[in-house]
Amino acid sequence: MPEVIRSADCANSPKNARAEEIALALMGVGELAESLLAENAVWDGATGARAGRSAILAACADQPKADKIRVEQVVTHGAAGSVSGRITRGGETRLYCHVIRFTSAAAKQVAQLVSFEHPGGK
Repeated sequence: MPEVIRSADCANSPKNARAEEIALALMGVGELAESLLAENAVWDGATGARAGRSAILAACADQPKADKIRVEQVVTHGAAGSVSGRITRGGETRLYCHVIRFTSAAAKQVAQLVSFEHPGGK
C-alpha cells in the first residue's frame, strides 16, 4: 500500500471527501464503488477513453502501483470537482489532476472523469 497524504480540503466537506476517494481509486488506492458510476460513465486519460462501469472498474484495478500519493488540492462546486497533487512510482514523481463531472450537484454518481499526469513534480 502506498503512503497517502490526504488533503486538508476534505475535513468539513463530504463532497470533497468523495472526490478525493474517487481520485485515489483511479490511482489504484481503495475501491471505486460500482454504484458511484453512472451506467454510461466515461474515463478519459492518457491511454484513451474507457466507457461504462465495468471498463472503468477494470482500469482502476489495473493501475500501476504507486509508492506515494500526495493530494494537494480538492475542489468541488456544483456538479464538478478536481483533485490534484503528486504521485511517485519507482522513484519518479509526477503531477496529476483528476477532473470529475457528476450527474448532478448532489454528487451521487460520476458521469465523466478526465485524468492528466505529467513529469515535473518534486
